[in-house]
Amino acid sequence: MKFAALSSAPLWSRYLPDFRSEPILFSNIGESGMQHSPLITIAIPTFNRATLLHRLLSQLGRQINNDARVELIISDNASTDPTPSVVKEFQEQGMLIRYLRNDTNIGADRNILQCFEAALGEYVWVFSDDDLMAPGTIPRLLDKLSADTYDLVFVTPYFFHGEYHLHKAFASTPDLTLTRARDFARRVHILLTFISGLVVNKRRVSETPHRPYEGLFGTSLAQLGPIFTALNGHRKSLVIRDPLIAASANTRVGYALYEVFGTNLKRIAQEWLDDAAVRDELFKGTLKRFLPFWIFKSRRQSASTVSEDPHRVLRACFGNYLNYWIFDYPVCTLPLPLAHAWVTFLRAVNRIEALWASA
Repeated sequence: MKFAALSSAPLWSRYLPDFRSEPILFSNIGESGMQHSPLITIAIPTFNRATLLHRLLSQLGRQINNDARVELIISDNASTDPTPSVVKEFQEQGMLIRYLRNDTNIGADRNILQCFEAALGEYVWVFSDDDLMAPGTIPRLLDKLSADTYDLVFVTPYFFHGEYHLHKAFASTPDLTLTRARDFARRVHILLTFISGLVVNKRRVSETPHRPYEGLFGTSLAQLGPIFTALNGHRKSLVIRDPLIAASANTRVGYALYEVFGTNLKRIAQEWLDDAAVRDELFKGTLKRFLPFWIFKSRRQSASTVSEDPHRVLRACFGNYLNYWIFDYPVCTLPLPLAHAWVTFLRAVNRIEALWASA
């Protein structure tokens, strides 16, 4: 398999032959604002979520305050709602935004990777338009990135139900610096797929050979390309253990969940991650900390949009993993009351292990 490092050519010109044109740029950043490369780019892919985007930009404006170290990009995937008006509103208020608008909807995977390629910052934080962050998150992150160099930074999330009003308060926990990719994967595991939680060193990724990103289009996991590349070249990473990201606990899934987090995730990990130990930590976390609870939710019909047969899909990709038969298969097959008891037990075990790891 031939590997290639990132080139300076735009992603859409190399990997998207169906594009009729590059995205249109609507920027209110003058030449003086582009003299120095920013330390970090915060890039927001969006499509038809103007209300959520407005909420996020209202919060980001107070934290960024047009700091020259921060570039803000919005990549609009041809929204038909008032998204352009929302962006224009904040630009007219003086918020510096590079607004990329696609002529046509190019799909979520391509839009996410377009964010990464368009970024000018040394670090790139692709941030979902429906997530939020605690006050002071960006200044805290800037202090960390200014003081040291990391391949990856993981910012811990918590998940909220209903409307977001104030950020939930947590006891402060010291940040954790790691020098082994395996340790980072053990800490983060399935949340490697959570785009709002990962800050990626784009410069380091550009120096590390990797497969073409186009192979990830259509997987719903295209964000893993730069993340897995950073893990392959890993030297140092940071885990911010305070839950600074507020993520909506949405149980309505608009994709084939077990295909994405089973079939697709396993294939991508096997193709992209060089270290088998890193893959194993990712799979352990997925099978123990993520899939059992979604299987139970879908059986109880609280995740009504998940229509797949979990055992049929997951056995095909994880059937040779003992963890699947211990943690997931019972939830697939036991009577619902016993399945509930099993996931309750797993939740307790996971919490104890998390407390032990934080000690």
